[in-house]
Amino acid sequence: MDSKPIYIYPISPEELTNNFLNGVDKRLNIFYSKYQPAKKEDDELLSVEETLQFLKCSKQALWNWRRNGVLPSYRLGNRVYYKKSDIYAKLVKQE
Repeated sequence: MDSKPIYIYPISPEELTNNFLNGVDKRLNIFYSKYQPAKKEDDELLSVEETLQFLKCSKQALWNWRRNGVLPSYRLGNRVYYKKSDIYAKLVKQE
C-alpha cells in the first residue's frame, strides 16, 4: 500500500469560505451560460399561418400537436398563436 503525503496549508475560515464560494460561482456561471433564457426575438408570437410556413407542415398536423400538448399554444381572443421559442425548444428536444 502506497502512502501519499498530506499537505496542510494554513488557511483561515474566511479564506476557505471565499475559495469555496468562488468555485461555486464559477460553476454556476458555466451552467447558466449554457442554459440562457430565450432571446427576445425568439419570443415573438406566430399566427397559425406563419407557424405552418415556418414548420412546413399541414394544418391538421399542427392542430394534432396542439391538441395532444406537443406544441403549446396561446389564445388571444379568437386567435391562436405559437411562440417561436417554444417551437425551437421542441425541435431541439426532438434531436
